[in-house]
Amino acid sequence: MDAHKFNRQLKKMTTDRRALESIYEEYYLPMKAHVQRRFGSLVNAEDIAQDVFLKLLSCGDQPYIEYPASWLYTMADNRAKDVLRATHRETQLPEVLAASFDPDKTIVNAEMRRALCVLEEDARHILYLHYWEGYSLKEIAQETGMSYTNVRAKVSRAYQKLKKIL
Repeated sequence: MDAHKFNRQLKKMTTDRRALESIYEEYYLPMKAHVQRRFGSLVNAEDIAQDVFLKLLSCGDQPYIEYPASWLYTMADNRAKDVLRATHRETQLPEVLAASFDPDKTIVNAEMRRALCVLEEDARHILYLHYWEGYSLKEIAQETGMSYTNVRAKVSRAYQKLKKIL
């Protein structure tokens, strides 16, 4: 499908179901194969491809997409990375936090874990990246897509909340 046809179909998607079907038929299998090649078994390629098409439905007015396949593959890559980040956070953060404290101080460890659980997930993630991984606030802003000011405020608020709790 050429770029002109893709963009026409993209604009029609909200009112014409066949427009979405034509984009789906053209790009679903290649996108799924692309995700499988790039990420292997780390993510479910079928879920990622379906998520991209669901997102397409809510795209609304998009500027002209000159390279539709590249644009869709980038969306798929970004979605797969989001899934990997979320999975990594869920599985690694408790282990890393537990390992980062002195095992002889089990009471302190338990209190710290309880305190960290009070924080919002994004604040926990930002603290993890900043204090345990050594990322700068600017790097965290780039990684998460938040503004530098927002990241700085979340770190400050999280730190103040931890001080109150502990």
